[in-house]
Amino acid sequence: MNVPSDSSIVYVGCTAPARDVLETLLEHDAPITEIVSIDPEMASTHGVCGYASFADVADEHDIPIYYPSTYSMNDEDVAHFRDLDTDLLIVNGWQRLIPEAVLKTATYGALGNHGSAFGLPKGRGRSPLNWSLIEDRDRFLLSVITLDPGADSGDIVTTRKFDITDHDTIETLYYKVTMCMKEMLLEVVGPILREEQEFETQREDEATYYPKRNPEDGEIHWGNGTEEVYNLVRAVADPYPGAFTFADGERVMIWDATPFSSDLEPMAEAGTIVEVFWTGDFVVATADGTLLVTEYEADSWAPTVGATFESRGDHDRVDSVEHQHNLTSSSSSSDSNSNSTAPSNANAPETDVDA
Repeated sequence: MNVPSDSSIVYVGCTAPARDVLETLLEHDAPITEIVSIDPEMASTHGVCGYASFADVADEHDIPIYYPSTYSMNDEDVAHFRDLDTDLLIVNGWQRLIPEAVLKTATYGALGNHGSAFGLPKGRGRSPLNWSLIEDRDRFLLSVITLDPGADSGDIVTTRKFDITDHDTIETLYYKVTMCMKEMLLEVVGPILREEQEFETQREDEATYYPKRNPEDGEIHWGNGTEEVYNLVRAVADPYPGAFTFADGERVMIWDATPFSSDLEPMAEAGTIVEVFWTGDFVVATADGTLLVTEYEADSWAPTVGATFESRGDHDRVDSVEHQHNLTSSSSSSDSNSNSTAPSNANAPETDVDA
């Protein structure tokens, strides 16, 4: 890595993808002089999704590792960063906003990352990868950004696009994010430390925000269509809390599933198990087809043909059976459906319980 000989970088992270990126930076001789992470106890307390210890990496490369007093960092931690007097902070997989006082301690500030299907400034806020799967988006624009006191509002340093396919899960999207982060950081760290990098200011008048997701938002409503249920399952799978449903009052986690067929069992009530195979996989009717469940978890429940999952609350569909008389035929609605707009969501700060 072509950087000034006296350069210093502090790397802040606590997740498996962030650790993988760190290891790549070290392989390319990035001048990492300290690692900032959290221990397993703090990760458990805050429910950090995808947590990974950085201790082995620190030991292997003989790099000091600092564990903040609190995940959000307090005055004691700010004093530690002031004493470091580092050139650059790289923050990756840290599910808290970094205090402004910490950001100011680095000569060239701090780098983070964020993105959405539309590209910044659209899609700031919570869980953009999860939301992109839930909304059935087909691409993601990931940016390395400078960090400021706001949520994802810093200058854009560089951007990469990757596809979101019908087969992606939240795990495979993190694979793609990890590949992009390695490439982008190796591209920009040198020019930043050599004071050669250009930055692009985000347009605040175009900013939109994704809202917070909680673990309970993973509950399946079988009155939704097959694609909606499938998208939810893959969006909140491991390392997130997972999609779930209820059978006779018992929670059943649905960890993996795939669209099955719209032709089989077309008259079955949504949420009904219509087939159980010799492998243990089973088929559930949805509002417009069927879903094959290939991995589930429950304390004592087991699938049986005819059993029905509960669907609590209201479904999201407007084209269910009771509303079909309100639908316009495709031939007469082609003009009215030619344009669409993306939703603008409420702002919320980063948190570790998003799912």
